[in-house]
Amino acid sequence: MKTIIKPFIALVVMGVTVSCSELKDDNHYGKTDTEIANNELKIVDVTSEEYINGRSDLSNMNELFKSQGIYDELDQKGQLSTMLVVTNDHFKKPEDKTEFVTRSHVSDISISPANLEDGTRLMMWHGKYVNVTIDSIGKNGVIVDHILFNNGAVKEVIKTSTGYIYVISDMIETPTSLYDFINELDDDYSIFRDMVLASGGKEFDRANSKAVGINEQGNTVYDSVFIYRNTFFEAVNFDMNSESLTATMLLPSNAVIQDALNDAHQRLQSWDMVRSDSIMKDWILKSAFYSKRYAANQIQTTELQDLKSIFSTQWRTNVQKVNTAEPIELSNGIVYKITKLHLPNNLLMYRLKDYFYYYENCTDEQKATYFKAANLNFKECATEVAAWSPLPGVWPYHENRIIRFDKPSEIADADGFQLDFTPVKLNADGTVRPYLFPPGAYRFAMGSVQNQSLDIVVMILIDGQEVTRTRTIRWSTSTEFHYDRGTTLSNTHPEGYDASYVREVSGNSKAANYDTDGGQMMEELVIPDVKGDGSPVQITMRINCGNWEGKTNVKLHHWCLRPTTNNY
Repeated sequence: MKTIIKPFIALVVMGVTVSCSELKDDNHYGKTDTEIANNELKIVDVTSEEYINGRSDLSNMNELFKSQGIYDELDQKGQLSTMLVVTNDHFKKPEDKTEFVTRSHVSDISISPANLEDGTRLMMWHGKYVNVTIDSIGKNGVIVDHILFNNGAVKEVIKTSTGYIYVISDMIETPTSLYDFINELDDDYSIFRDMVLASGGKEFDRANSKAVGINEQGNTVYDSVFIYRNTFFEAVNFDMNSESLTATMLLPSNAVIQDALNDAHQRLQSWDMVRSDSIMKDWILKSAFYSKRYAANQIQTTELQDLKSIFSTQWRTNVQKVNTAEPIELSNGIVYKITKLHLPNNLLMYRLKDYFYYYENCTDEQKATYFKAANLNFKECATEVAAWSPLPGVWPYHENRIIRFDKPSEIADADGFQLDFTPVKLNADGTVRPYLFPPGAYRFAMGSVQNQSLDIVVMILIDGQEVTRTRTIRWSTSTEFHYDRGTTLSNTHPEGYDASYVREVSGNSKAANYDTDGGQMMEELVIPDVKGDGSPVQITMRINCGNWEGKTNVKLHHWCLRPTTNNY
């Protein structure tokens, strides 16, 4: 993002197409023959300056234009224009920013009513757009009171020899830009304001600053221009100061943010999990900005709908609560205030992944409870691939340690085996405790060891009742389920890990094999809300194999549940 903070002038009009009026203008850039189909357009054979000079009820606007050199500049340019004026009874003398206010009423584009449509954006001399709004009656050709330039309703339209004059009900009020709006937020919004502003800053722009002298120390003194640079937003081509931007921003107050964090902490505590506040706040920042203008009925819905922010975060419009009755219009976008913010489950749980070898950390009672085995004899927990890191010092070392069960000699292949496994997590002191899984949708993956060539079905049980099961999956010679190489899934690495980047900087060709989710057992596993209050539950993974097929052992590596976009 590179934005010069001083005002600038651009000659742009966007969205100009034949539209609402019954007037027909064959060439709004040059001399025209206008067909009049109503009595709402007046044609005069004088210049715009001469016409305004000749009307006593426009004398205040006339004096304002004269004092700011508008007519002289029009003469120098020698091109057609559009001028917006008010009668004396609606004139408000600018208390400050006189030049800015005056130039907000003049455009280098000569545009007729026939070429205005709802949503047209007309670039004015003050370097910002005026938005054209046309209601349903205006779209049928009735101009007066049904076409607005920002806040000013059209009262008269005059076609002169040098362009168009629109007499409007109020002087143009130019909304601030998105950046200025954020910069001026009061302390009720300080958390969000400071997050945005801290992601960028002002830099001195020597190229656009004029040298005005030398100080006593011999240093050049400049009439300084500063640039607001923000690589965080630049990376997604989003310039909050650019008038060509058409954005939507969702604004959370400090109270809304704190309520959302409190709710997230309560959920995490009930799930026996933790998540950094910095990650949650980062999501809030990234979810606030959109590169298109959304209407009220798009930003708040009753049916499930997801929007993607400029940073590709997921915003579910029937879950989040937004004040759509009082939008805030900006010169380059629109702002809706968030009234209730929900931090999604799939943010609070990036992925749930752990290992079967925690068997060795269980007490005998826990082994009997969490690893109920039929036709299996525990053999060992062993590291088959030593701990490694594709980028030591940046990413932690990761080992491939498995649990091995052997086939009892007295059973037949056709007897198969079954393991009822309750996922457990490792405590800091080396003990274990069972996982609690929030209700919702997850992608289910596992890892075993290559070349086992066994047909496996995994059933998910809650309180002994089957919830769902996988199809029969062959754990074969493929590397798909080999440890946690995860050769077929996308979005399968630890949070923040970029395999392509790591491979590039480390030269490690195995970078993509590092600590993945594993092989897919089920695209979407839905854990039901058993109690109806969102409470988490323990689950059992029943691993069933109907036939040993001549194999003598099975080696299990890990399991992984990754929340899907539907786990919101």
